[in-house]
Amino acid sequence: MADNKDSVVTTLPNAKIKAVTDRVVREMQLAAEKVACHHAEPTKYPMPTAKSAVEQLFAARFKSLPEGQRKKAADKVAAELKSPARAGRLGDLAKVDLRSPASVESQVKALPFPDKLKFPADELRRMPGTSLTGAEETAAQTGAQAVAELRQLELRIHKVQCLDETSELGKDEIHLGGTSIDESGDTKKVSAFKVRSFNTGDVQTYTPPKRFTFFSLTESTVTFPKSYFVTLVLAEVDWGGLADFLNGLLEKVKAKVVAAVAAAIGGAIGSPGGPVGIAIGIAVGYAVTQIFEFLKNLWGDEVFKPITVSTVIPSLTSRWAGQDNSSDRSVEYAGHGGRYRLTYDWRMYS
Repeated sequence: MADNKDSVVTTLPNAKIKAVTDRVVREMQLAAEKVACHHAEPTKYPMPTAKSAVEQLFAARFKSLPEGQRKKAADKVAAELKSPARAGRLGDLAKVDLRSPASVESQVKALPFPDKLKFPADELRRMPGTSLTGAEETAAQTGAQAVAELRQLELRIHKVQCLDETSELGKDEIHLGGTSIDESGDTKKVSAFKVRSFNTGDVQTYTPPKRFTFFSLTESTVTFPKSYFVTLVLAEVDWGGLADFLNGLLEKVKAKVVAAVAAAIGGAIGSPGGPVGIAIGIAVGYAVTQIFEFLKNLWGDEVFKPITVSTVIPSLTSRWAGQDNSSDRSVEYAGHGGRYRLTYDWRMYS
């Protein structure tokens, strides 16, 4: 019987796809810099007027920060713009002019895609989990003869533990929400819900485990192995609109990653299922983490970084070491002086 695999997305295991995704991250970073520049000198750094511009998404988040943080962010960008190493860090994106009223996105689209970032489409199949080995295919076929097919998949929350409460006044009122990406590349919002109010040492345990989101393993024509991604957003309610910001950011990042991968392989990729879907799902999770880290360093926005977890399902009869559910997994969040641990698992069911 072939085994399911699950992991936390922290990096990209393929150097060529990582290089393409890093360019997307740099583009988003430029939009965040533009917002900070505009705050200090709105005439010199005019914002694009289109509501769909990434700058508008970042501006809404930027406005929720204290004025002191906004000023520090503007000062940091002003110093960065004078750095002689800036052009080397940005590569071809150094040509983007933050003083232009045109959006960063429109300026990037006008640039030719760098030849050095292009790669053959077969590279997408070199990502872990994008295909079954001969042994795995044999195991899947053998397992199918003796094991019942399970056609549904869910991610469940077991508990949320406060290791250290944040520096916010009073108890932490913690909410959990997020997004999911299925094997076809479809993105869905998982509405935020209140976990509880926490002091240091408090634990919210769900018995039975709480379903966070679920997937149908048979709803698409994408062939196995199928990969699923869930981004978990833990936030203190006073941080305002974080879940909505992440939803908008994920949509933007996914669209940009799809376009960048298409440019890299020299053509449209069609429905992003199979190897393409796995590559894009990992790339999106990685990119979002990098963007939040950049915002923390630039803006001082110390919210908990979203965490993306994934699982690869080889067949309807595959399992986690013979079990319908994975082992319990834990991830930790840190920000504003606080630390939380979230425990979850994946489960297949009929």
